[in-house]
Amino acid sequence: MRTKRRGLRLLLTGVAIIVVGSITSVIYLFQPWRTCDYDDTPSACAMLPADAAVLMIAMLAAVTGVFVALAGVVAMNSQKPTEEKTE
Repeated sequence: MRTKRRGLRLLLTGVAIIVVGSITSVIYLFQPWRTCDYDDTPSACAMLPADAAVLMIAMLAAVTGVFVALAGVVAMNSQKPTEEKTE
């Protein structure tokens, strides 16, 4: 029972990390707050080094969330082998 609860906690934590990392990645990829003198669209502006660092960390967090969620699924589905008595 404790293993399933721990697995569910890992799964939900992983999903939350995936959601936050993905939303942050998309926002920093499109950069809606940026304005350029030479173009009308924000996506044509060059990305600043700090923005690139945040984007990289958000993408790594999303990938880490996938592994945490997978660990939760494995923990939920793992069963301890039953001991067989041989006489």
